[in-house]
Amino acid sequence: MIKYLLELLYPPKPKCSICGRAGRLPVCNACMASLDYLQGITCLHCGKQLNEQYDDCTCPDCKTGIFYYERAYSCFEYGGMGKKLIHKLKYEGMVQLANVIAGLMAERLENERLVIDAIVPVPIHKKKLEARGFNQSQIIARELGERLHKPVMGCLERMVETKEQYNLDRNQRFLNIRGAFSVKLSYNIGKYKNILLVDDIYTTGSTVNECSKLLKDAGAAKVYVITAATGSNT
Repeated sequence: MIKYLLELLYPPKPKCSICGRAGRLPVCNACMASLDYLQGITCLHCGKQLNEQYDDCTCPDCKTGIFYYERAYSCFEYGGMGKKLIHKLKYEGMVQLANVIAGLMAERLENERLVIDAIVPVPIHKKKLEARGFNQSQIIARELGERLHKPVMGCLERMVETKEQYNLDRNQRFLNIRGAFSVKLSYNIGKYKNILLVDDIYTTGSTVNECSKLLKDAGAAKVYVITAATGSNT
């Protein structure tokens, strides 16, 4: 009771969720500036930074394989401050950071002129949802939906609790995720022709590719992908 009364009389000053500096924003300007933003030439398919010049602006990984989404976009590299930002959200429960990420996503898509009818978050398995208490992609999608004024549909569900993707190679990731998702029958996907699929990290694209295939099989005409960060394929 004494602690409660003291907090009423002397409310704690807001501070940065990453570094702890005092401030009014969830993430201070210094930490935002420390993000390794994607800039310059990026792959026209997966959205990753291209460190070499390719004639068709497509990375080697995207020249092979079958992809069911039109294009993926991302905001920053998954490393350094970007990794801290996502880790704070996913594993420390700082859900206020979803709004920060959604803001970066909205800025990234601002000049793309995409026709979007609905936003769909990538789901997590119910066991992970129970353990974590929330799906980070879902709360990011909700914040993004408010910014873009688009409906958010939880039409995908994860049926199989797969192995963690981070310790698998590229081919293993695609095999690991196959058949892990399904579309809920209560949703009419065909009503929303152009879907924006939201996830936190793009690595090989195996997860969003599997989800995109299901959405197209269910009636979507086009699927675009937006993630907070891109990570290494290895």
